[in-house]
Amino acid sequence: MAYVDIKQKSDLANLRTKIQKQFQNEKLGEQDVYEENVKLFEPLIKETKKINKQPTIVNVHQVPQITSSLPTNQQVPAIQQVSYSTLNLGKIASKYIQKMTIADEYDNAFGLKTIPESIDFKLGNAIVKIHQNNFKINNKTYKGTEGVWKLMITNDIKDINESDRETYKEIMLQTEGFLSEDGKVKSNRSDKYNKIIKPIYHEYKLHKEIVQKTDEINEAKKKKIVKEPEPKLAKANKKKIVKEPEPKLAKANKKKIVKEPEPEPEYESESEYDSTSADEEVIGKGLHTIFLPSDRNELVKRHQILFLEMQAGNTGVSNEFQAITDQLIKYGLLDESFFPL
Repeated sequence: MAYVDIKQKSDLANLRTKIQKQFQNEKLGEQDVYEENVKLFEPLIKETKKINKQPTIVNVHQVPQITSSLPTNQQVPAIQQVSYSTLNLGKIASKYIQKMTIADEYDNAFGLKTIPESIDFKLGNAIVKIHQNNFKINNKTYKGTEGVWKLMITNDIKDINESDRETYKEIMLQTEGFLSEDGKVKSNRSDKYNKIIKPIYHEYKLHKEIVQKTDEINEAKKKKIVKEPEPKLAKANKKKIVKEPEPKLAKANKKKIVKEPEPEPEYESESEYDSTSADEEVIGKGLHTIFLPSDRNELVKRHQILFLEMQAGNTGVSNEFQAITDQLIKYGLLDESFFPL
């Protein structure tokens, strides 16, 4: 009588299930790549089908055979006539568009996306047209160098110079290609996100927050000017000042009273949102004196300019940038939680 090892039998069953599951996953992966290829080359496939489509002839009646004077070995037009030439691509563009079909190289999160039945592409909220190696977005053309194409298609960030980074940053800020459909950032653990995308998103978020705060304050000022009536206290005080009898004093004292300026009433003091009366504010003394504009809109504009200069590597403006940052936080225009430095 033969005995069956239950444990060995169970191990064999588990191994069989594991192999079947692995085979299914491989098939699903191949199917995903196949679907991406179909989307990418759909315009080419349609044109090719038109060329390869052969007419069907139904013989209803027998007719005499006619000898043709044309050669019988006519060739069908080559597929190359409707290939990438319709896209008008350069060598660099052709090289990297082919990488969109390679799963290990294509950046599925931040890379260009194909548009069904179109030779154009999509990035974020914008349509991207390609001419030779260059990108055209919203009537503005960006030079498509090797480094820019590498950032637009792949996850590879090696051998990228500063000029390519700036061009890519401008494209991403214009298209908002780092945001998903619900408005949230598409974060991941890749080096491209941490070293390239994340700083661009911080700059986008800071600029948007400053603009929003400025708009809210300007709107509050407009509502206050239109709706707020003149305080009654001011009228009452003016009447008292005009009607109050002058005290009987010596002539010398009268002259002094006339020459001395009247103190400003407390009701005329600045409100929380009014700007200072002086054109500039002075911070520091001696060699470290910094002159800041008192107008808050000018402060916001100056803050944005200094921020971009520091991003470009100019550290000579850090003191002025910090002083303006402190003033914006003091005025409530900037929240410390949104400051990335």
